[in-house]
Amino acid sequence: MVAPLVTGRRAAVPLTALLLMVTLASCGVSYEIVPARLTVEDVQGDSLSSVTRAVGGFLIEEGFEDLGKYKEMISLIESDASMPERLKREQLARLERERTYLNERHHLRVVISDFSAGVPPGIHLNYSRLSDHFVQLDVSDERSGGFGSYGLRFYERLLSRLKQRYGDFVRVVAAPPRTNEAEYRRVTTANTIAAALGWSLAFALPLLITGAASYYVLRGLRIPRLLKQIVFVGVNTWLDGPLPFPAAFIFAMPAPNLFAFPWTSMDYYSRVSSYAVLSFPIALLLCAVISVFLFRKEAHGEPGTNLVD
Repeated sequence: MVAPLVTGRRAAVPLTALLLMVTLASCGVSYEIVPARLTVEDVQGDSLSSVTRAVGGFLIEEGFEDLGKYKEMISLIESDASMPERLKREQLARLERERTYLNERHHLRVVISDFSAGVPPGIHLNYSRLSDHFVQLDVSDERSGGFGSYGLRFYERLLSRLKQRYGDFVRVVAAPPRTNEAEYRRVTTANTIAAALGWSLAFALPLLITGAASYYVLRGLRIPRLLKQIVFVGVNTWLDGPLPFPAAFIFAMPAPNLFAFPWTSMDYYSRVSSYAVLSFPIALLLCAVISVFLFRKEAHGEPGTNLVD
């Protein structure tokens, strides 16, 4: 377990190889998310605010978070000098019309699109309408294999609430896709295996470097073995515990926490907290097991023996 520390240009090669290996290992099976679509027709002026408040209030009751407009994507498109101006205007106009609600626990997403002022000339909708002034609701269950049982029940509750309030002005443009449990099991199994492999590589590869470096430092210190183990576990769990980092437009890959250096963005950690709650304890347990083997031959307060020669 000897891993030399590399710096400068030499470090770029193993780092690139690490990223490539983890990225490939994290690639699971892709699948298409097909939303259900509803419209509330003849919506203008003040009625738009009424619909937004009614739908938004219902979604908050159902455990959704109001994400508002996709501000990050709007900023990204605005700063993209390579995008054609016509396409940029169309995408910005679309994003300005949309408001997103997310139920992370049940993987449900509702996007409300405002067409109360009419459909812009450059937009072509592939369904008929009773009015040119309406609100569109796209309901997505972001699981593979179509809507799950909870997603279907939520959709029925949403449709019932809208019909109670707006009656015949509510139209079902596209019903939820049929549930395909076989596809769900196939995709979930493949992606779970890929995620576990990606996590393992993201943890093990940097541990070869930080683990070797911290061991060689600690073995020369005349401190109790238990203290060495605690320091080894704490340092390497924090540095090498994998967290999700963006690798492409809609793709995130696991990478060691040291990629977040200097760890000043608390907003990042709040957004990956659900992942970290599972990732860091596993990394802690593995580091603890490794530390037992590394320092097992040391006497109290004496320098340790070599790693594997």
